[in-house]
Amino acid sequence: MAKIPLRNLLSLIQKRFLQTNPTPSSASKPPPLKSALSTSPSSSPKSASVLSCLKSYGFETTQIATLVQKRPEILNCKVDTKLKPKLEYLTQKGFVGNPLSELIVSNPLILSRSLESHIKPLIEFLSPFLNVEELSVAIKRSFSWLLTLKPSTVLQPNVDLLISEGISSSGISKLLVSQPRVLLQSHDRMVYAVKTLKEIGFEPKQLRFIQALRVICSMSKSNWMKKVEVFMSLGWGKEEVFNTFRKDPICLTYSEKKLSCLMDFYVNTMKLDAKTIIACPTLLHYSIDKRIIARYKVLKFLRSMKLIKEDKKIVWAIPLSEKKFLQEYITKHRDKVPGLLDMYQHAAKQRKTTKGKNEKFDPKSASLTPVV
Repeated sequence: MAKIPLRNLLSLIQKRFLQTNPTPSSASKPPPLKSALSTSPSSSPKSASVLSCLKSYGFETTQIATLVQKRPEILNCKVDTKLKPKLEYLTQKGFVGNPLSELIVSNPLILSRSLESHIKPLIEFLSPFLNVEELSVAIKRSFSWLLTLKPSTVLQPNVDLLISEGISSSGISKLLVSQPRVLLQSHDRMVYAVKTLKEIGFEPKQLRFIQALRVICSMSKSNWMKKVEVFMSLGWGKEEVFNTFRKDPICLTYSEKKLSCLMDFYVNTMKLDAKTIIACPTLLHYSIDKRIIARYKVLKFLRSMKLIKEDKKIVWAIPLSEKKFLQEYITKHRDKVPGLLDMYQHAAKQRKTTKGKNEKFDPKSASLTPVV
């Protein structure tokens, strides 16, 4: 007997909220909302009022369907005491129309959080640093953390610490938008990170301090030390490693395996010293498979043919864009070395197809005659 009212309810919902299409395809495939409701175990007499409330705040039919699929229990939500107050508060804070529906649909967990103890304190704390669009991004990127914490427990102490160290409000905003989880570290961890960066030589008022903070908070102390040890194992001093980190904090985000492979190739094959890499730490950003070895082969061949000067530093060619590299080193010499482009492409393709195998690069192969 209980199933009959539910079918009637679904029929009513379909008439009120679905845009029907009389074509044969729509008859064979139920609309998204009807499909979501028919498979939801949470449908109840409250469903119609829940859907009506969502519709009144600008939710589209497809968005409602997605929301029901993600969180079917919303159909049992008390509209007047639970759902509407949260939507109304977010609307007052600037989340109107599509920004509101996108926020809720992407992270429906917000509807299960307390308005007074979670949502309001969080929004009130973040609002001075972020506009509505930025606030949406920050919440989406770290939603499960942000809505389970009161700002006073972790977020506020960390923000207060950074501000006391000289970080500007715009710096806090950048962190909140780009990587909000950094500010959700334990306070002890944040104190450690700030202290470590200052000891390395970063000034909190510098933009790179924010970049370095993101890097050091993204790894454990042991992983941080492992990456430092990779460089030191190749003869670098600790200060040289830190100098590289100060110039380009992102370079230490790469895995120990990648850093070890790069450093081994630069030092032992290309014969670069630490000072060269410290002066140009962006060298650590590139892929040894996709860029470095293929270019090294071409450049070494051109040098052996005396088409580029001996004092022309090979390292200068690594950071060039693909277009610029082709212009400077391939197209420019195509008359004298017609197969140079084939050699370059073959080298890159060969590394790609052998990736994952125990292959050791032989620098002598760089002097092979190009494929014609």
